This record gives sequence, structure tokens and C-alpha cells, in this order.
Amino acid sequence: MNRLSPLGLSDPQVASKPAPPASTQAAPSAPSPLTHWIDRPQRFFLPVNYERNYRYPLIVWLHSDGYNENQIAQVMPHISLQNYVGVGIRGSRSVDPVGHRFDWSSQAAAVARCEDAIWQAIEEASERYSIHPDRVFLAGYGSGGTMARRVALRRPTAFAGCVSLGGRFPRGGGVLSNLAAARQLRNFWAVAMQNPQISDEEFAQDIALASAARLSLDVRRYTVADEMVQEVLRDVDAWIMERVTGVETLSFQSRWETHPVTFSAN
Repeated sequence: MNRLSPLGLSDPQVASKPAPPASTQAAPSAPSPLTHWIDRPQRFFLPVNYERNYRYPLIVWLHSDGYNENQIAQVMPHISLQNYVGVGIRGSRSVDPVGHRFDWSSQAAAVARCEDAIWQAIEEASERYSIHPDRVFLAGYGSGGTMARRVALRRPTAFAGCVSLGGRFPRGGGVLSNLAAARQLRNFWAVAMQNPQISDEEFAQDIALASAARLSLDVRRYTVADEMVQEVLRDVDAWIMERVTGVETLSFQSRWETHPVTFSAN
């Protein structure tokens, strides 16, 4: 069973430019914990034949460890070329000397910076493009999936749903401090059964925590070593569109056959 090829990273200074200064108005239902904006690098993805008169769902993408905001440009085409506007944000901590690769720290200050970057990305996307304010989805891969769920559970009313691909259930940091509202948030959680980063014991512990909190989780396990395969990403598209349209479309047929997606190294 093949997994996805590693995501190639372009120089962020070339492939991604910092967003222009945002206005002082915070994103709806999600006030920034900071008193002013700090411009943060973003990468936007527009659907094919973008239509200005249609209000699109927005996917805010949190990359996996060792990558950056440009990962969204390589992931979104495998989710959908038509259904969404996407915006990728950069991790809170650099993990290489030249500042091309980043990860997500769970320290309180880093989580606050991540939340601030998310609100700024939502506001910037809404100012540039036609976005439905009630159809903002937070999504991430690996540690980005863990951070996406952490932020979504802390600020559940700001999002229409949360997607975590291969992320763990977050611990600490007041992740369930808004429990009543968090129980209303819909979550998609995809986990590869052969993922070396999540053992069966760890997965069982995460499920126990989520179950004890009585959260609304759609959990799907796949007989692959990595969540980045076409079938998982197609399920992400189907799951989000179910939230958008209210029509159940996700099928469990052909669940066990997967095909790797190859990303460019540019």
C-alpha cells in the first residue's frame, strides 16, 4: 500500500506573499486575543471558474509538521477544484534555519498566535473573495489537524465544522472550556490504521476522551499508512458538502481500495 509522496515545498518568499494589512475589525464570532494584527503569511486557493456572485464555503488549512502555508495549493485540488475557497496559514514555530518549514506548538502563546492567524485569514479571505460567513471550516493534517481541533473546540461557534486528518485529540489548554457549544460542533476525523504516529492504544485513548466529552465526531479509519490518499480527501469533500447542503452523500463502498496522490516538488 503506497502513501502520498512527501509534499514539496517552494520558497515561501517566492510562492507565498504576506497578506496586505487587514482591517481592525475581528472575524465574526471570534474576537482576536491580540489587540492588533500582526501580518502573517497566507496562501489562497481559488476554485476553477470562480463566481463572484456565489458565496463559497471557506476551508482554513493548517499544514503538517515541517511544511508551510503553501501545502494548501497541493492538497486542495485533491479535495475539490470547484467547491471551495481555501486559505493556508503558517505554523507558529520555525523548524529549519532558513525559515521555510514550520510546526505547531501547543504552548498558550503559540495557540493564541495561531488563533490570531486564523481570524486574520478568515477576514482577509472574506474581504478578497465571496465567502459564506456561516460556512467556514477549519481543517488540518497531522499536527495541523490536532491544532485545528484544539482551536475549533475552544471557539466552536466560529466554525461550521472541523476536519482532522491524522491528528491526535488535543489535551490541556482549556480545550473543553466551552463544552456545551463544542458538543454542537461537527467534526470529521480520519485516521490511517497503519499510521506510525498514532498507535492503537493512543487512538483508543483519544476516542475515550472524545466519548467522555460527548462530542459530535464522525470517525473513519482507513487501511492505509497515511491519510493523504485520494479516497480520504474525497471523503473530506463529501463530508463538508453534506454540512453545506444538508444532503447525506458519503458512501462506505470501495473503502478499502486506495490510490496514492503524487504532489509536485516545485
